Amino acid sequence: MRACRLFTVPLALFAAGWSGAPGAHGQDGDRVDYVTQVRPILESFCYECHGEDRTRREADLRLDIKENAFADLGGYPNIAPGDPDDSELYIRVSSEFAEMRMPPYEAGTQLTDEQIETIRLWIEQGAEWPEEEGADN
Repeated sequence: MRACRLFTVPLALFAAGWSGAPGAHGQDGDRVDYVTQVRPILESFCYECHGEDRTRREADLRLDIKENAFADLGGYPNIAPGDPDDSELYIRVSSEFAEMRMPPYEAGTQLTDEQIETIRLWIEQGAEWPEEEGADN
């Protein structure tokens, strides 16, 4: 039984990486695209409070302008390309604590696990944001 397990675990990990299963990051074909995958999530869940309308804006944070989305938030980055665990955006959307989680519970909507994983992978892969997207408005 033990000998079987020694081969099963590495084989399963290899198969997951080879097949592009979740957890296999950084493959060229699996790159997360900001325009088609990330921006729609931000538009649906974040822009209402962190978008163009300054009368509704919370925490003086805009996520629809690249420079603001990548801003330093007083010693910690909102988006730290390559490091989701140091990115306030990812920390907030993935938090298990209701008082930290974004969007807030009162908003009545939450990101799915898949949407959270999309954001995590995008940040992990370098958080590429096309220059023409999110120009200062």
